[in-house]
Amino acid sequence: MVSLRDLGLSSYEERVYRALLNVRTATAEELSNESGVPMGRIYDVLNGLESRDFVHCNPESHPRVYSPIDSEMAIDRLLRNRKRDLEIERTRYENVAAELHSQLGNQPPTDGRFWETRSHDTEIEFVHAQIERFSDATDEVLIVGDSVLAHQFLNVTEPLQSWLDSLENGSIDVQILLSEGLSGEGEQLLELLRDTDQTTPVETRIHSAVTANFDLIDQRDLYLYVTDPFARSRPLGTIHINENILIEELKDEFTRYWREAEPLPETM
Repeated sequence: MVSLRDLGLSSYEERVYRALLNVRTATAEELSNESGVPMGRIYDVLNGLESRDFVHCNPESHPRVYSPIDSEMAIDRLLRNRKRDLEIERTRYENVAAELHSQLGNQPPTDGRFWETRSHDTEIEFVHAQIERFSDATDEVLIVGDSVLAHQFLNVTEPLQSWLDSLENGSIDVQILLSEGLSGEGEQLLELLRDTDQTTPVETRIHSAVTANFDLIDQRDLYLYVTDPFARSRPLGTIHINENILIEELKDEFTRYWREAEPLPETM
């Protein structure tokens, strides 16, 4: 439930102001009883409200009698003050950002959007992170691969299996398009996917023209795998791309190849 505290009043100030709206005029003692604010604090609260022009006081009365300003006027005044404070904060953050740009902006990135995965440790680290990205998808995951993909995923079969098992509720679409030439260790990945196809909405197909490796998550984040020139079955690294036009073109190509592809066979 929203309250005047959301616009800047303290808890005691709100209680006293609301009490005044109910009784219209009251002494400090009466307001203490009406609002539940202790007498030891009531004058400080009233003085604060009076200094901000939220209550008026008749100085001629003894004891002093207080009355509230109109509620619409009070809300509008609080809103203006809140906007002013936010503008001050916005300016402060912009100044901090400008200062940080001057300190850091001229330093070139060490690797841009490229992850080196040639070593075993960096490869394992990246694939674990990629499976987490798959898990965060909200719409679809498209996976295209040949022996490079098989090599990577077979290094992390347990988290891969856990992710595939989590898809039983059908919350996202997963389409996996694999090279027809997978053999050897690739057969282990195919066997895992055969089991998955039977228990989850994951669909795997085979196409003879697949010679590249990439993942596309939610039609927004493209991860393109670069093959090691001296080891065809291993990745050199991965490039993260989020240019919409390129992604749309690649998605169209995927759809065309997907329609031509064959369902995952029982054996290769």
